[in-house]
Amino acid sequence: MQREEQEIQRMDGSDHHIVPSFFICPISLQIMKDPVTISTGMTFDRESIQKWLFSYKNIACPITKQPLSDFRLTPNSNLLRLIQSWHLQHASSSTTKFAEPNHDALMKVLLEEIKQPHLQVKSLRKIKSLIQENHGDNSRISCIRDDSLFSLAVSLVVQTELPGIPQITGNDTPLIAEAVSLLCLLCPSDEALKMVSQNENGLLICSLSSIMTQYLSNLQLRIQAALVLKSIFEVVDDMYKEGLKFEFFENIIEILKDQNSKHGSMAVLAILIRVLSYGKNKEKAIKGGCIPILIELLAEENERHVCEMMLVVLEKLCRKAEGRAAFLSHPAGMAAVVSKILKVSHVGDDKSISLLSCVLRFCTSSGEAAQEFMEVGGMSKICLVIQSGSNSKTKEKAREILGFHFKTWNKSPCFPSSFKA
Repeated sequence: MQREEQEIQRMDGSDHHIVPSFFICPISLQIMKDPVTISTGMTFDRESIQKWLFSYKNIACPITKQPLSDFRLTPNSNLLRLIQSWHLQHASSSTTKFAEPNHDALMKVLLEEIKQPHLQVKSLRKIKSLIQENHGDNSRISCIRDDSLFSLAVSLVVQTELPGIPQITGNDTPLIAEAVSLLCLLCPSDEALKMVSQNENGLLICSLSSIMTQYLSNLQLRIQAALVLKSIFEVVDDMYKEGLKFEFFENIIEILKDQNSKHGSMAVLAILIRVLSYGKNKEKAIKGGCIPILIELLAEENERHVCEMMLVVLEKLCRKAEGRAAFLSHPAGMAAVVSKILKVSHVGDDKSISLLSCVLRFCTSSGEAAQEFMEVGGMSKICLVIQSGSNSKTKEKAREILGFHFKTWNKSPCFPSSFKA
């Protein structure tokens, strides 16, 4: 105990009265009231270790994981004396603070608690709090570094059994919600994320997609599921982006429509950009009402990156005939896109011009689209793009648009004379 007494004296000489770390119970993270030592030599507060051993029926040390053959609790009178002495010296201090706890030890305790079904939700919440307290710096927590915590959270989401972890039965909404929320906080390596996501033919993707379909009343859970899926679709092989159900698109589009979370909306847009090129995903997104929602949002949006992403998605969808039909049937479609030309970015200009080129190219037999394009100022914007500092490919697409309906536009007094030749 001489070393511990010297440490106390060193701490007392600082500006703040720091609670020595060995005063803190590794289970409760509180100053021990009745310290006792178990057969492995580790010391805990009596109440906490009694719960661990006798209420939760654990037979191993919470810290060392060594099986216990001797369950006697030996009072640590020397440590108790030091704690009591410290309390007397600093009873009136208002600047007392705790020494940094052993996060790895606490995490081991919480992972053991997850084996108890009635403690799972509470343990997950404690784990989330611990991660948030570290402000994303989890280098000191080994189960996060080696991705084992991520695998555990995934097992709860997909409702499969891991050794020592009971399988979820029924719709345990609070547990699934906490597990998905934890997945949002973790940052596994790309290799680990890809491996886990592709395991069992993409079971995690299916589970998260089902969550978005089943928990319609829980918008926060659906947004968090979308955030996890965004990360997954960035790393998985292309085959796992095919075969997504219509209901999946219907529900992620609802997140866009609700506009309750910027992070959720950005995640949905990122997902659409990643998956629309595969299978029948474009058709499903169009059928799910994606185009009118995006047009209405685009008309009111001014943030550069959000506008760019919306234009990318709209351009992809308008490559399909049904997408172009949905675009032209919306009274604000043409105006919303034209209004963003030369107002967002070079990327925004390119995507706007590509989208309009796709729509007007396939509407040459109908004068209505050409007339609407001119009425909303599209012609003047196209001419400005050709004369501006836009890249050569964008200018070439703009010139192509002029040729699609040249006979119609050439008759208009608004058509620039310099282009009539």
